[in-house]
Amino acid sequence: VTLPLGDKVEDLKLKMTSKSIPLREWAERALETIDVSALANESFTSSFGADSFSWPADIRRSLALSSDIYLTSALKVARSLTNQICEAEEDGGCQQLLPTPGTNWADSVTVHLSDNPIDMYEGDLQPLPFSPQNRRSDPRELQDMLNSLIPDHSLFEKEDDVEGATSAYHNVALAEFVSSPNNDGNNGSLKDKTQCIYSLGIVFYDLFSGGERHPDITPQINSKPRAMDESGGVEGDAVEPVQYHGQAREPIPRGDSCTFDLSGKLNILDKIGDVGDLFENLDDGRLFDNVLQIPNKKRGPQIIGSTMRSVSVDPLRLKGLPVRLCDLIGNMIDCVNGDLSGDEAYRNMSDVRSDLQLMLDKPSRFLYDMDLDKVAVTGLQLDEAVFDREMDLSTLQNSYRRSISGENECAIIVGSSGIGKTVLANRLGSFASALGGLFLSGKFDQLQHAKPFSALASAFNEYCDKMSSEGRSSHLQVVASKLRIALGREALHLVKVIPNLSIILGEHVGEHDEDQDCVDAQKRLQYLLCQFVGVISSFSGAPVTLFLDDLQWADAASISAINQILLVSRSLHAKRQFFFLGSSREEGMLEEHPFKNMLSSISLIGVHATIVKLACMDKEMTNTMVSDLLCLSPRLTRPLSEIIFHKTKGSPLFFSQLMISLCKDNLVRLSLSRRRWEWDEEKILSRKLPDDVATFLTSTIGRLPQEVQTALETLSCFGATDCVVIEALETKFGNLIGPLEVAVAEGVLDKINGSYSFGHDRLQEAAYNMIQPEDRCIFHFKYGVALVPRSLELQDDGMLFVATSQINRGGPAAVKDAEQALLIANLNLTAGLKAMELSDFSSAFSFFDNGISFLRKRHWQEHYDLSLQLFENCSKCALVIGDITSLSLLSEQIITFSKSFEEKLNAMYNTVSALAYASQLPESVNRSILVLSQLGETLPESCSESDTKFYIEQTNVMLKGFATDGELINYKTMDDPNKIMAMKFYARLELSFQMTKPAAQPIVTMKMVQLSIARGMSPMSPLGFTYFGQLLARLGDIREGCRYVRIGRNLLDRIGSKVLARLGDIREGCRYVRIGRNLLDRIGSKEVAGEVIATGTQIMCFLEPVQATLEIHVQGHDTAMAAGDTHAALYNSACYVATSFWAGTKLSVWRKQYAQAHRLGEEHSHLTFLAHIIQLEKNVSMLMGTKDSNVTEIQYVQDLREGNPHASYTFALQKMYISFMLREYEQMKAFAEKYFDFNLHTWALLYLHTAHTFYAGLVSFWVYRQSNDPMWAERARKAKFMMKKWADCNEWNFQNKLLLLEAEEAFCYNDIDSAKSLYEKALSSAREHRFIHEEALTHELAGHFFLEIEMKDTAVEHFMQAHEKYHSWGAVAKSNALFEFVQQVLGTMSSLDASPLPNFSSSTDGHEDDGVKNARKRTSEWSADTWDKSV
Repeated sequence: VTLPLGDKVEDLKLKMTSKSIPLREWAERALETIDVSALANESFTSSFGADSFSWPADIRRSLALSSDIYLTSALKVARSLTNQICEAEEDGGCQQLLPTPGTNWADSVTVHLSDNPIDMYEGDLQPLPFSPQNRRSDPRELQDMLNSLIPDHSLFEKEDDVEGATSAYHNVALAEFVSSPNNDGNNGSLKDKTQCIYSLGIVFYDLFSGGERHPDITPQINSKPRAMDESGGVEGDAVEPVQYHGQAREPIPRGDSCTFDLSGKLNILDKIGDVGDLFENLDDGRLFDNVLQIPNKKRGPQIIGSTMRSVSVDPLRLKGLPVRLCDLIGNMIDCVNGDLSGDEAYRNMSDVRSDLQLMLDKPSRFLYDMDLDKVAVTGLQLDEAVFDREMDLSTLQNSYRRSISGENECAIIVGSSGIGKTVLANRLGSFASALGGLFLSGKFDQLQHAKPFSALASAFNEYCDKMSSEGRSSHLQVVASKLRIALGREALHLVKVIPNLSIILGEHVGEHDEDQDCVDAQKRLQYLLCQFVGVISSFSGAPVTLFLDDLQWADAASISAINQILLVSRSLHAKRQFFFLGSSREEGMLEEHPFKNMLSSISLIGVHATIVKLACMDKEMTNTMVSDLLCLSPRLTRPLSEIIFHKTKGSPLFFSQLMISLCKDNLVRLSLSRRRWEWDEEKILSRKLPDDVATFLTSTIGRLPQEVQTALETLSCFGATDCVVIEALETKFGNLIGPLEVAVAEGVLDKINGSYSFGHDRLQEAAYNMIQPEDRCIFHFKYGVALVPRSLELQDDGMLFVATSQINRGGPAAVKDAEQALLIANLNLTAGLKAMELSDFSSAFSFFDNGISFLRKRHWQEHYDLSLQLFENCSKCALVIGDITSLSLLSEQIITFSKSFEEKLNAMYNTVSALAYASQLPESVNRSILVLSQLGETLPESCSESDTKFYIEQTNVMLKGFATDGELINYKTMDDPNKIMAMKFYARLELSFQMTKPAAQPIVTMKMVQLSIARGMSPMSPLGFTYFGQLLARLGDIREGCRYVRIGRNLLDRIGSKVLARLGDIREGCRYVRIGRNLLDRIGSKEVAGEVIATGTQIMCFLEPVQATLEIHVQGHDTAMAAGDTHAALYNSACYVATSFWAGTKLSVWRKQYAQAHRLGEEHSHLTFLAHIIQLEKNVSMLMGTKDSNVTEIQYVQDLREGNPHASYTFALQKMYISFMLREYEQMKAFAEKYFDFNLHTWALLYLHTAHTFYAGLVSFWVYRQSNDPMWAERARKAKFMMKKWADCNEWNFQNKLLLLEAEEAFCYNDIDSAKSLYEKALSSAREHRFIHEEALTHELAGHFFLEIEMKDTAVEHFMQAHEKYHSWGAVAKSNALFEFVQQVLGTMSSLDASPLPNFSSSTDGHEDDGVKNARKRTSEWSADTWDKSV
């Protein structure tokens, strides 16, 4: 089948189901359906009446013609016709189907109307062209009358108009040319495209005039002339009344058109064409007769005469049509007989199509007239929509949608300065806000050193303002409640950074006593920020987008906080709707940049970062921007855009500044007569411009008055600053605010809420570069000194930070004398201490370090106290930020010049802490022991088991002096500073000894308890009593050990967490809860809270179900993070991950828990922690059979294990375990021997150790059965003995393990009956106590037992039950391996079913596919007899 021109299948279907109508008749009908009475104002209706039929005909018709409804419908018709011609040009074989070019094309146009309503274009609509906002300069009488009639609203704003808009005559589906029957096919094949453009222009004139023929156009000569009727119309053109709103209406009379005398001769083009049979290849030639209105049989040729001449479009202007539409038609008609009579005449039809599409897509820019009054005042205005980056915006929008839907994703915009990063981000902000979201933004500044975390604080302050002022009261109450719970008493520290948070939480948040008992205030603040984001992204009632600009200037503390927010947001509540958007210059993406390292960090745990890289614009995009900016067709702006592109090289910032400059210089100007922008290409070409945007911006600023330049230079030293700073500078130097206001008017500065900021950071750089380099330090110093008195007077910390930073930029070289240097050093000390209060230790370190630089020679001798404070605080900040080199140098100075040993202790403690964090444990231990000896506390070099028991008895004797626990809790407080420091060093040694000298750890514990009894309770005492309880439990007295664990926990006062109630409410708990509550008001220490909770919770597993204690470790992690104690937080995470695994948590869930813990360990470079958990994750990957595990044996973990017996012991245990689970005997035996070799005597007792003992016992029984070596039997019996002691105290956690060990023992000694009974009891216990992994293991070992005694049917049953349980646990690879073992031992399974049992898939998401479900169903239906028959 050969389809006609441009007829796609969809178009043909549309024609077959639509109503067809000639163009002029359609125009009349479409106009009649428009209720013009809705367009008149009250003044007009009161004068002329409400009945629109009584109004003047020209008024009625012009109102209808210029309405949004008709213009949109007519533009669709025009676009459809243009598209048909363009397709004909592209497909030359179909050109013969078009009419012969001429003035009578309109007679060949058919409009197809859809039966289904088609939505009109409702976006971007503007007030009608006649409204006061769009007054025209045309002084003609008709236009003035129209201006007085139209109210200030669009046609679509009334319901009746909407009803009219859905009229069938406006549901334009398609318009097309129907070839004349007299066309002989010799129409020139569109060789002269300008003739077609001219002919289509005449059609458009008819179309947009409502079907009127131009008076200067010669009528058709192919049919007999029709007489004119009395109304001036042509006979046969009359249109019957139409039904509108239920009543018949008479057609709007056609008014007289204005005619003009045009020079030029009439050019006649006669074409004779012959239309053949178009559908001769179709079986039924009449199929499309009704659609195309072409008779099936051939007709003879007819002569079609047409006159092509230049005509004016002024009659259309008089009807009130938009000037741009009239210009489009005029530029088409200017193509007369192939001669272009105007510079802007169209040269090809594709340009016409593009311009029509722009009018439909962006009517406010390309169809409706500009508001000349407004533009004359404002000049050329660049807005965000001008910068066309639709593809990049779409990428960000998709990333936003995925993120707020729960996926772990953020987006980063990267590009050079001035490329349009901020503009693109703000467009996404508009998109998010339009969908009801909250868009929060902050900006980093290279030169600005205001309040710490200024960008984050600005964004979150904005959130608090929006929540309290935008009618979100219902959500505000929920957010406030959740924040109070999440932040607790620590909220005060966050309010210091986010002042407006007090609006949400209430003023009472500041009434709590400040608590500086914090290991690392910066980590605490990061934790609080994460809690804040978690709440607002889950309960604000709208998605929250956080945009931070210029991340390449972000300080280390802010980068760390952002990193933490992104990592923690991954595991937030399922309802969270949070999206992070950042922008950075290209240098921020370099490998050595902290921001790039942050992106690498978050990618490791599954947070995907969508990177949008922006490049400079090409020629086409530049032309698009110029076209949008000037509201002119791209074909008209192309010459100008090529000049602009040559000048700017496609830089958006350079482009915008150049366009504004050209407008100010009147090289691009507004023409009131043409109602559009004009330009002088020659003058623009001749203008000399710098080669780069920086020089251009500098020259732009240089053209401003001198006082404005000076003011901008001053502001550039600060970046962005608030009105208080400006007022202080104004008071000191004068003549600043006035010039800055001039800069605002010139567009160089922005002013928001009284604060001044540069419109772009390149403008700031340009202004700053105008200051001579040698003068910059003087300027900074001068401005800083000027701000200090005002900051102290107002007690404004933000201004103090700004002033101190400015002085520090000046440096010691700018100081006049020693007295001034001393004042500045004190000022830095004050600023540093305030920064520490805000948990910005990076800024605090900088302040202290600068303060030290201002000290003169002999400062230790002449200004000892100031020197000591600066060095001590600087060393503390160095410890927090991990600058070990600086810490070492600072500590060396303190130790050298301190006047007393006591003043050296803090530096010594910071040093040993840094060594421990860096996993240099032996060095940390040696230094701690040395310091303790100087404090009068000695530790034995070696300690035997008998020595340890002696110390325990000695301690118990001392404790017997307290009749009740209450007496112990209410004991005096330690007041000796040296002993308090000794307790801190002892506390540091507890975990270090566990790793390096486990046999000596009890001595440290005893020392802490004894020192507390002798000298009173210190903040470290809770840790000592907790470890003492652990020690007693290890010796077998579980209950007494737990008693002291509770006492240790109850010594924690201000942790303010639910953990206390949870831990206290166990057997005998009521009495201990009272003990703890009574002591809460006296002694407490967050500094050891996390470690106490971790250790104590492990002991509580000997009394409570282990599954119930897991959440306490989570709370312990949160408590430690709230105190800034990342070491204890990691300790809780390690205990949580390991305990969760041994408790039988589903492996798919466990891996998510592990990912968070591993991320935390890597973030804080805690090597010891990583060494203990990496192999565990490897084991899980092997059990699950996942091939995508990224876990590798990191070199530093290998090195650490070589020097750390505890890490080596854990590694051997894990390798022994996985070999045992995979039934790899030789490897299991080898690692078991290493495990027992490394299993040095340790006094620590954790629940984790019970799992080690359990599997070591199972391995020993297996090796004994194979080797008959009594050594292995003895090892197994010891494991069983320990398990029995624990089971006597807690059946829930240990009964099934004890029974399984006893069953394996009976198996070894061939006690068949006992073994059968014990296996069944072990299964029942594991099932009852919810240890699914150990239930699976018991089934498997029972299977091997029954296989050994040749009870194959029972063995198969147990193996298949193990197969199912392993799969339920998530150990798919183990499940499949067991199945393969059954196949190998018992024979093929092909006879069981037509399709054999498939291996379970390795899905880790907790869901089963259909194949797995069917396999499980068949497994449950198989009987032992079936298996036996197969064997």
